[in-house]
Amino acid sequence: MKKILLTIVSMMLTLAAYSQNIEFTKEAFPNDKKGLKEAKKNMAEGEKFLSEGLFREAYEPLLKAYMFNPNNAKLNYELFKCTYNLKKESESFSYLNRAYTLDPNVDPDITYYKGLERQASYDFEKAIEFYSAVPASSKWKKTAEKRTRDCLFGQNSIGKQVRCFIDNIGNNINTQYDEYNPVVTADGRMIYFTSRRAYKKAKYSDDGNFFENIFYSKQSGDDNWAPSVMVDGINNLKDHDAVQGITVDGRKMLIYRADGNGDLYETTKKGSKWEKPKAIKAINTDAHETSATYSYDGKTIYFCSDRKGGYGEHDIYRSTMDAKGRWGKPENLGDVINTPYDEKSVFAHPDGKTLYFCSDGHPGYGGYDIFVTTFVNGAWTEPVNLGYPVNTSGNDAYFVITADKRTGYYSSKQVGGQGGYDIYKIAFLGPEKEFAYRAENDLIDGVESFVDIDIKNEQVPIEESRLTLLRGTVVDADTKEPIAGANIDLYDIVENIQLLSFESDDEGRFLLSLPSGRNYGENINASGYLFHSENFNIPDTATYQVVEQVIELNKIAVGKSIVLNNIFFDFDKATLKPESIMELDKVYDLMTANPEMKVELSGHTDNKGTAAYNKNLSMQRAQVVMKYLLNKGIKKNRMKAVGYGFDRPIDTNETDEGRAHNRRTEFTIID
Repeated sequence: MKKILLTIVSMMLTLAAYSQNIEFTKEAFPNDKKGLKEAKKNMAEGEKFLSEGLFREAYEPLLKAYMFNPNNAKLNYELFKCTYNLKKESESFSYLNRAYTLDPNVDPDITYYKGLERQASYDFEKAIEFYSAVPASSKWKKTAEKRTRDCLFGQNSIGKQVRCFIDNIGNNINTQYDEYNPVVTADGRMIYFTSRRAYKKAKYSDDGNFFENIFYSKQSGDDNWAPSVMVDGINNLKDHDAVQGITVDGRKMLIYRADGNGDLYETTKKGSKWEKPKAIKAINTDAHETSATYSYDGKTIYFCSDRKGGYGEHDIYRSTMDAKGRWGKPENLGDVINTPYDEKSVFAHPDGKTLYFCSDGHPGYGGYDIFVTTFVNGAWTEPVNLGYPVNTSGNDAYFVITADKRTGYYSSKQVGGQGGYDIYKIAFLGPEKEFAYRAENDLIDGVESFVDIDIKNEQVPIEESRLTLLRGTVVDADTKEPIAGANIDLYDIVENIQLLSFESDDEGRFLLSLPSGRNYGENINASGYLFHSENFNIPDTATYQVVEQVIELNKIAVGKSIVLNNIFFDFDKATLKPESIMELDKVYDLMTANPEMKVELSGHTDNKGTAAYNKNLSMQRAQVVMKYLLNKGIKKNRMKAVGYGFDRPIDTNETDEGRAHNRRTEFTIID
């Protein structure tokens, strides 16, 4: 019994010693004057660096002082500030808790940071107590009030869950350093991202980490990512370069460079190489421009800036391209989206109406949360928090999602990761599957102490994506070899406007996003070839689908023909619909570019009705097409109109779809 009591007393004395604040004085260390002198010297050196904001330089001398005396509240608090600013949150909170235990009054701001620590562990009730204790004179008082609101939101909404799996994307992309800013092509097959990893010529930034550089990886066949590679040509290696956004087709990229306060640049991919980035003068100011994304058609850039005249810190703006290809004056998205705090890491979904962004101003669980808003009837809807466990009590940012809205990516710092901030994949599940998530992903900022969270069964519905993803390859009709640099033009044939114009890549491939609710005309052409056209009339109710195309282009030669898929007539009449104009103008351009070409314009029908009636109708339609070209200036001796009726079907007449294919206008070179 005596032995047990002695053990208990010893433990109590140890705990008492642990909770006692020990100053760096001779009285506290009478037998180690030399060690005390060295420790005080290290502490003074660390404090000097700390006062100058040089956290990396401050860390080592402060740590040396800590090895001599770990029970000093001030030193623990200084190590907390140092490691917190170096983004070592789990280590920093250990120092914070030790400092608070040793002396809860060591610094007026400590109650604010203790609130942060409790909020990070989902202990919202205790966090509110600490935030309430922040002195009115503290610079953090206003922020503490805002975080109290977030804790109340967390208490009331933590049970609303998004059904998903969250997994580390793997060590082919993530390293012991920070990886973030994932930018994924619409089909999810290629990812660009920003990394602060070490490499042969890596240099340190002022914040103690390596400069940012841009890397990429491709999807491998087993749904994993290939080893990442630094992107050639766009990293200056002497300062920050961070990828921000990419067009749907993957041919244009927005990047951030730390010029002045930070500016946005644009680069274009020619063949397999990226061109030298150019500053976007219409967007950049003396303020901080960052976090940018393209709209689905590449004609609008959404970006974040802390320029004067906004609603708070960083706001979200947009700049739209004019008819001459110039970026217009930026426009603030308004106070429905922007708050007095930060709105950042914006992403425009390929559906043309959905915007994702992170904010520490809208109600969330703590730090930055991810929100979604939709452009409806000319206005943005009230942003909606994406919910737990996508959003957590830490910083959740740089969210992007594939065209089908089923696979998201974002950056966070989690227990069990590769180190620093890693990129994570979010697989959103359908309602028929059992909800599951990895428990260690709960604490986004890497806090090591877990708490049990009572998750209710209420579920957040996953919105269906309403768009068609068109994935195509352009090849030579005879050799089947890919055609690089083929022109792909996309039109709204009802509004008679061109939406997109770009080129196929080195392998003849292209990618298009077609938001539902439009009648699209697609035209593919290349030098020395006849063009190919397609029509996609997609109703507003159409949900996500992927269309694979292999476009075979015929070389310009006698006997070669094409179907004009975007020429339309009124039912049972030879009256051209307005939707036909853009296709007819393409025919005119082709004949103008080839002045010796003579063609046959032929009309075709299905087998409904008599042969005589269909011959007559098809002839009238061919003549109407020829008349349009005559009025545009093509000579009559270069064209011949023929009506074949239903004599030359290209599909069955037994189905509605087959009959629709047979009702067509063709263009054939005859000389």
